[in-house]
Amino acid sequence: MAKPMIRQQVRFEGVKEAARRLGCSREHLSRVLHGQRKPNKILSRKLAQMGIKEVTR
Repeated sequence: MAKPMIRQQVRFEGVKEAARRLGCSREHLSRVLHGQRKPNKILSRKLAQMGIKEVTR
């Protein structure tokens, strides 16, 4: 019997607010979240603290 998957969901007001909190641009954060760019170590750490795991293509 397969175990049900549990997904953590992070809620915030939007990409613009999240980018402001993370200290990056809205465009950069959007590209990182869509897997088009790789975040640097600092942004990766901040995303992890928000509960967002690294996005892989």
